[in-house]
Amino acid sequence: MPESPVPDMQEKTILIVDDDRSIGEMLKQTIAQNTIHRAVWIAESDLVLETARHLHPSLILLDYIMPFMDGLQLYDHLQRVETMRNVPVILISGSTTLPFEKLRERGFYVLRKPFELNDLLDMIAQLMSGDPA
Repeated sequence: MPESPVPDMQEKTILIVDDDRSIGEMLKQTIAQNTIHRAVWIAESDLVLETARHLHPSLILLDYIMPFMDGLQLYDHLQRVETMRNVPVILISGSTTLPFEKLRERGFYVLRKPFELNDLLDMIAQLMSGDPA
């Protein structure tokens, strides 16, 4: 009889929000090839808001600079959706001027572009295991 997987190791959903198609697809492919988790990539912040109540992500990879609203504004809107509350966020940005105080208040993890894929995968592994170290 096959062993059942450890609960923490079951497939979970990672929501990728990035308006740059090449980055979104690269992140989705990296997650698919290097983890057991499912990645959902959405490029438009308004589409994220429309579909938020149907998503149940365990982690959000969020670009900071996007059209219409920045990553912080989108995050604040998502906090109104029950399935999005208390979901850890890795904010990904190449910006040199991030509002670090606001990011700390919200408990964001920050990954600066350009980044090493192994750094991203390490952060994902820690956060998906429930050990944000």
